[in-house]
Amino acid sequence: MADKKSIDVEQLNIVDENGTVRLRLFNNQNIPPAIMDGEDVLPGHRQNDPIAGLMFYNAEGDEAGGLIFGSERDENGNYTSSASLTFDQYKQDQVVQMHYYGENGNNTYGFSIWDRPNSSLKDQIKRDLEIKNSNIHEDEKQAERDKVWQGHTHRAFMGKTANGDVRVQLSDSKGQPRIRMIVDSNDVPRMEFLDGDGNVIYKLPPE
Repeated sequence: MADKKSIDVEQLNIVDENGTVRLRLFNNQNIPPAIMDGEDVLPGHRQNDPIAGLMFYNAEGDEAGGLIFGSERDENGNYTSSASLTFDQYKQDQVVQMHYYGENGNNTYGFSIWDRPNSSLKDQIKRDLEIKNSNIHEDEKQAERDKVWQGHTHRAFMGKTANGDVRVQLSDSKGQPRIRMIVDSNDVPRMEFLDGDGNVIYKLPPE
């Protein structure tokens, strides 16, 4: 008699009544591509990463976030380990993420939020590739690529950094940190306010 308590599979797709994939469970040999509008918008993305997990898809079949996790150890015993839970803006990249990364005992983990533009990520990737492969001067090329990715900004982080600081950091619309609240590895607290150039203009406790 077959064991009805477990199912061993390498990939499992959950589909809706129209056959559209809405959730995909996968191992490290079946990492799904980044699908948007029925296309793989980042060919090769994640394909060699040592991860397994599950991917979320919206009603149109676009990737909408997911949970991935994995680890690697080399012949000398060095290791990396990571986990990430993300939720994507419609037709864009993640706007909310819980994440962990560890390397030989140095760990960073926490919660982040991003701003994303209302334009399509697929169109931005296509335009970026066109500029990258163009014959314009490198300085002009980089300036044009920067314009393409305007609006992709890391706005907030709350967590623990590899140096042992527990930190809350709030950034402006350009991604520049403006407020930092820290309890360092020696349990000393401080709070800093910064200007748009990254200079500390006020801190608590004051020096």
